Amino acid sequence: MPQLTDYLDSRTIRELQDAFRAAAEVPVRICLPDGSAILAGGPEGGQGRLSASRRAAVDRPDVAATVPVTVDGDVVGRVTASVPGGRAAAPQTERFLRLAADVVARLCKGEVQLHARVSELTTLFALAGEFSGPRDLESLLDLVAGTVVTALAGKACSIRLLSDDRTELVIKAVANLSPEYLEKGPILLSESRIDQEALSTGRAVYVADEQTDPRVLYPKEARSEGIVSALCAPLVYKDRAEGVIHVYTDYPHEFDWFEVSLLQAIAGQAAGAIVNARLREEAERAANLKRHLQMAAVVQRRMTPPEPSNVPGLDFGAVYVPCFELAGDFYDFIPLPGENLGVAICDVAGKGIRASLLMAMIRASLRAHASNIYAMATVLDRVNRDLCAVAMDSDFATLFYGVVDTRSRRFTYANAGHPPPLLFRAGQLRELGTGGSILGIDAALHWTHQDLQLQPGDVVLAYTDGLTDAMNFADEPFGRPRIEAAARAAIAQGLNAKGIARHVLWEMRRFAGLQTRFDDLTIVVMTVP
Repeated sequence: MPQLTDYLDSRTIRELQDAFRAAAEVPVRICLPDGSAILAGGPEGGQGRLSASRRAAVDRPDVAATVPVTVDGDVVGRVTASVPGGRAAAPQTERFLRLAADVVARLCKGEVQLHARVSELTTLFALAGEFSGPRDLESLLDLVAGTVVTALAGKACSIRLLSDDRTELVIKAVANLSPEYLEKGPILLSESRIDQEALSTGRAVYVADEQTDPRVLYPKEARSEGIVSALCAPLVYKDRAEGVIHVYTDYPHEFDWFEVSLLQAIAGQAAGAIVNARLREEAERAANLKRHLQMAAVVQRRMTPPEPSNVPGLDFGAVYVPCFELAGDFYDFIPLPGENLGVAICDVAGKGIRASLLMAMIRASLRAHASNIYAMATVLDRVNRDLCAVAMDSDFATLFYGVVDTRSRRFTYANAGHPPPLLFRAGQLRELGTGGSILGIDAALHWTHQDLQLQPGDVVLAYTDGLTDAMNFADEPFGRPRIEAAARAAIAQGLNAKGIARHVLWEMRRFAGLQTRFDDLTIVVMTVP
């Protein structure tokens, strides 16, 4: 059983006892429930404050009255008064003792409330520290639900967050609620008046009796669960509703101002922590995705072949500059039987992951068909059918593919909608545009091919539209004329194939400056020394 000393310290008890003696002018003592003294020295302590006649009569004291001090139904102490000479206590003395006992009881209750408030604020402070740490969303919500039950001395707690379409409140964490209650049915925001009020006003909503309140969606289930009173607080962060938190009691209870304020404070901090936890999870997912993209980019870079170095009478150079981690451009040199070499450059519509996947598929298809088929048109027919089999309406690609016979220097090519490569020969310029439409539009399309005899001094420059479309800060594209001029300048300097490709790239970068690029860029150069 609790005692007075559990609520008040000895200094407070002494000050009360002295004050009561001075006011009543009789010896007053504050005792334990069994009547034993709390303070040493007995009732004589503080006699100097009594009148002379009272002090003279203390030699024969008799206990005349005692009143219990009651806190929440428990007798925690007593207030007693002694009347000298054995006289009966006056009525006003008894009334005074009752008032004194009431004062002591109120002080005890105040101490109880003060300790409770300190404990609750300590809980709130501890939660703030937890909220600032790196917690995942599930464990964070479980912590909040359990803490609310403890801090508000409730029976149970539930936390529901708005669904992605913000039409339903989905259960995310509970404390002391049965599975049967949780499976009672959905909580649609349009049907839950209590949650609507909390989220629309930003204030806590009190429910005196969940079993009879007409706003409650599942009163029978509340009765079966033993829920009576409830308090609902909104989870709102920066004016954006995230969900609601409910605390329940199993007895009729009217939440006081501090309890309401405490729940709202916890809800406010929890809402911010929920948003932060989601951001951390999104950041982790983004970091994980970035790692996968980097690994995929490494694989894609390994698919990019080096320039062939052992081709008699021919020189090759290439530049490959992806816009993002993964690119939709590719070039390839494909060794073929009979000392033939396939040369390809391709540009898949779009950028990023989808374009890179289509690029890998087209490259694999081209290599598979080119190794068995020599006819250019047939190779493009097969690649086109493969692409059409998996492509969406927005998926297409441009491709230039040619085969050079390294013994005779005959170059046979077909162009599937790609920017025509440029053939520089003896100061003249020729476009290699023979072929047909782009790939991926219609599986029934066909292409034609053409061949030409390479001559010493010939330079073939192929590129993707990332080169022509590169913009400067005046929104001017680099364009075909500047490509031609850059290539002629490089040829005039006697640069090899690699040098020509790099010179054209340099001129484009000098033209565009620090302007952001929005497309992949590939250049392939073949020269006949």
